Amino acid sequence: MKGVMEGTIYLKQEEIKLGCGSTAKNAIVDNFYQVIEVDENQVEIHLLDFSGQPIGKGSFLPKDRLKEYIPCPDYFKNKKKPEELLIERHVQLGDHHFEKKEFFSAEYEYEQAISMNQNHLKANLGKGKTLFARGDKEGAKKVFSKLSGLETLYDKENKHLFNEFGIELRKKKMFEEAISNYLKAISIDPKDEVLYYNLGRVFYEEGRREEAIDHLKYALAINPDFQEAQEFLSKIHSF
Repeated sequence: MKGVMEGTIYLKQEEIKLGCGSTAKNAIVDNFYQVIEVDENQVEIHLLDFSGQPIGKGSFLPKDRLKEYIPCPDYFKNKKKPEELLIERHVQLGDHHFEKKEFFSAEYEYEQAISMNQNHLKANLGKGKTLFARGDKEGAKKVFSKLSGLETLYDKENKHLFNEFGIELRKKKMFEEAISNYLKAISIDPKDEVLYYNLGRVFYEEGRREEAIDHLKYALAINPDFQEAQEFLSKIHSF
């Protein structure tokens, strides 16, 4: 097992037990280790914390046991900064509070994230949803307007976000904003049938039946087996 260098990072998926008693369950977690070569037969491994720092004392391992681990040569290149991790933590807490309908707590967590990055997409989307949920529709619209103006929202890698954003706008009957969002999204990824389907739903709910039919047909032209689009198109024709 040649080529093990000091500072090399390895990943091992390990099973841990969460909870106790009747609520206990097993979960698989990704643990990262820094590997230091001791000699030709042995390495020393150190478990890393979320920020990439070694935890406690290392342990020794025969080199041939490293076949149980996955090398991660780009670990530090792809590692997020502590501030980015903290922002994500605030967003996760915000999502948790939102699901429990603890809207003021959710808004607080999203605000904490936004204070560190004004243009954080998920934090702004979460804040907008929260404001709307607690009745501040004008505040929500301001946040959604800001969000739709962020160019990074429409990067292809954020496709799940601009699709979720469009769904939120439709549910809140902000049809013009939803249509604008989906048209931007389609310009980024014109072969995504889900975007055409969701745009068709917006047009239908706004009362623009023919445009809804057209966009559902676009979705089916891309993917003839798209069952939801088939069913929705049949529903429209049945009226």
